[in-house]
Amino acid sequence: MGLLGRIRGWFYKNKLTVRVYGDEFTVDVSRFARHLTEAQVWLNHQIVADCTNFIPFQNGALRSSVYFPEGADGGAIEWNTQYAHYLYEGEVYVNPKYNASGFIGKDGMWHGWRGKKVPGGRPLTYHTAGTGDHWFQKAAEAYGDSWVRGVRRVAGGRG
Repeated sequence: MGLLGRIRGWFYKNKLTVRVYGDEFTVDVSRFARHLTEAQVWLNHQIVADCTNFIPFQNGALRSSVYFPEGADGGAIEWNTQYAHYLYEGEVYVNPKYNASGFIGKDGMWHGWRGKKVPGGRPLTYHTAGTGDHWFQKAAEAYGDSWVRGVRRVAGGRG
């Protein structure tokens, strides 16, 4: 392989990976290296679209908070609300000192405890049918094969 081939190899990845809170979906695309950036952008946006109906919904803030910390062509997707991680894990997190997630104050409003919280051992209740925890895993089970075909198509291979 000549110098130009080696330089191109430094700029292209052999696998596309998307991480969502520690879970991963990886597609081996080494033979499609010239179009990987387009394929990564397509995969990121398709995963967001396919996850949307699995994401808990109350007022839409969580669903609309999605962003790409490494850019649209990077390999990470996150939802950026204070409670996104808790909803993704599907477990009530509590203040270890009080074994409670919060309290109702004298003003009649719900207040959360400050400081680090730990898993409390109780599952969260989701009120919108079809939504719940680990929405990325659910979308990957439902759409993973189409993600692979789509990445191959966008990267220039057979779908």
